Amino acid sequence: MNNIKKMINYCLNCPLKPCQKRCPLENDIPSVIKLAKEGNFLKAFRVLNETTVLASICGRICPSLKYCEGNCIRRLEGESVKIHNIEAYIGDKFLKKKYALFSDVKDFNGKKVAIVGSGPSGLSCAAYLRRLGYAVTIFEKHDYLGGLIIHGIPEFRLDRKICDLTFKKIIDLGIEVNYGFELGRNLFLRNLRKEYDAVFLGIGANVSKFPNIKGKNLENVYGVNNFLESFKKLDFYGKSVVIVGGGNTALDMAFIARKNGANVLVVYRKNKMKAFKDDVSLAFNEKIDFIFNTEVKQIISNDNNYRVYLINKDGYKFIYLADYVFFAIGSIPDNKLVKKLGLKLDINDYIKTDKNQMTSLEGVFAGGDIINEEKSVAKASFSGKCAAYNIDLYLKKIDFKKKSL
Repeated sequence: MNNIKKMINYCLNCPLKPCQKRCPLENDIPSVIKLAKEGNFLKAFRVLNETTVLASICGRICPSLKYCEGNCIRRLEGESVKIHNIEAYIGDKFLKKKYALFSDVKDFNGKKVAIVGSGPSGLSCAAYLRRLGYAVTIFEKHDYLGGLIIHGIPEFRLDRKICDLTFKKIIDLGIEVNYGFELGRNLFLRNLRKEYDAVFLGIGANVSKFPNIKGKNLENVYGVNNFLESFKKLDFYGKSVVIVGGGNTALDMAFIARKNGANVLVVYRKNKMKAFKDDVSLAFNEKIDFIFNTEVKQIISNDNNYRVYLINKDGYKFIYLADYVFFAIGSIPDNKLVKKLGLKLDINDYIKTDKNQMTSLEGVFAGGDIINEEKSVAKASFSGKCAAYNIDLYLKKIDFKKKSL
């Protein structure tokens, strides 16, 4: 608590709010910290919930130096205010208490909205719609809430108990959840449109990308996104693992393999990792090896012993022996699914929406990764919140005009 007080008191409460301007969620950070300074943590919690229902989660995983803390005035002469720690502390303070996320949830207004997917965009959309008085039903293909928050972020980075408590706060607003319903399998858009007044699609874009190389379909070659979502267990002890990519997903996979006894090599085509600097430093300390300015050209199998053929920017070629190869070079939508929905898509199979987040089908909205926004929990959450207010305007027929796509 003393450290948190120091962090809170360190804030200058800048009137221009540069931290808020860089926050993907538009959190009113100076007001939150000012209320915390005054000891009014409940009101600070309420102000946070105006813009996020995932404070305890985003406070732990959001790349704050890229956003709010990177724009903090304090950073000009020293360290920035540890905004992410303050946000997580305030969120945690009320997770186990009786206080609801909102003190002003409206009575049911007779309108029903279906949410497909319970990732950060779906959960945020559901929470703010419920606040506005809508009956909200979430349809989730897995047997758990959270989507990418759960299967995309390893537990050593994000405590599952924190996630469960956060999701419970949202569902306790009076939101119905139906598990085991997968769009295109036992859940169909045409039926949802008949039964509900509006539909929100927050189905994500979690299919791993692969380079067009020989060997990408071999048995022990995986896309990290699909691998993490499958919760598949592999015996990494004493094995050699190659991970291709330079972002946080690549490093998460590297940590998982290393913590389970593997020898890990991260291969990246550029000269500097995109992942968080602190995580890169930690990876070096964990004896994870890196090779930069290098690409995988092909993978050859010999009785499940893989030869990974590499080439660097100078044209130097060499071979690395591996037991497993993982690609973390991005993710894309499930094109087999989205092409069956009857919606207009862009050239990369992301769902096209107008400025109000409505798709080419009347009353069907979409948000988060599936509409090709920046892939992060905070951005997806913001997208879901905005969709809730757009759906509200649409159903109330307030200043809402459908735009052609």
